[in-house]
Amino acid sequence: MKLNRSITAALFGALAITLSLAVAAPAQITTVAKSPAFPVGLGPEGVVTDGANVYVANQFSNTVTKLRMSDGVAVGTFAAGHRPVALAFDGAFLWVANYLSNNVMKLDPSGGVVGTYAVGDGPGGLLVTNGSVWVANRDSNTVTKLRGSDGLTLGTFEVGTRPISMATDGEHIYVTNNNSDTVTKLRESNGVFVATFPVGDGPFGIAFDGASLWVANFGSSNVMKLSAGGLVTGTYKTGDGPLAAVCSEGIVYVVNNGGDSVTKLNAADGSSAGSISVGRGPIGIAVSGANVWVTNSGNNTVTKR
Repeated sequence: MKLNRSITAALFGALAITLSLAVAAPAQITTVAKSPAFPVGLGPEGVVTDGANVYVANQFSNTVTKLRMSDGVAVGTFAAGHRPVALAFDGAFLWVANYLSNNVMKLDPSGGVVGTYAVGDGPGGLLVTNGSVWVANRDSNTVTKLRGSDGLTLGTFEVGTRPISMATDGEHIYVTNNNSDTVTKLRESNGVFVATFPVGDGPFGIAFDGASLWVANFGSSNVMKLSAGGLVTGTYKTGDGPLAAVCSEGIVYVVNNGGDSVTKLNAADGSSAGSISVGRGPIGIAVSGANVWVTNSGNNTVTKR
């Protein structure tokens, strides 16, 4: 089941938003009480932290909200382009992907615009690594590599249909192709194609835990664990409509857009580590130390756990 246009619009707004399988039996999930939520702009999607603050891309307000991490208090609202959907932080500057502007913006931590750079059609995914910024262009089926220092385009590379998210192992870039049900592997140094891996139905989020890749399959309501060579080593049930995925300190976090929750799995074996109840229609996630931040598109908040 691919995402049809109506589902895509509900999630992203701007988007109108094998080998032998070792399948783990569904484990009993322990759900904790709902955590504090803080109001942001309309249609929050992407979220990132600089270690002291949390930044949220509000796709329907065309803004970025800056929250103080310690208490969730809003300390700034920055203008962005048309339909900002993804964020990344390079250690000094904030990068914003503006889906309908077909560009990315580089902002300082106070919201000052350092530069605006044209990319492909429908930029919706960002990855910062080794001094470069990678952009997934959802409507042109490409990824663009920018030099982080000045936004110079270093290359544009073809991938599968509707690329959504990216991860890196330090040497390669892995891209989820939502309408191809695949992951594309590119060489990070020059963007050369290496391989394509089949995954589940409608892959969205992807994360690297230091040894393995984790792919959230929206249509399959599961997450797959793969080796860097594409071997599937496990498939694990999540909540309804898994989107974003992130790994931190041995835990894999998967946002369940239809289940209003975050599934937690042990990266070592895929066993359940519990779940987090969040707001309505969660999309993005960022983990910093002991805190988990999740954007809730259905009620225009961000949850802190």
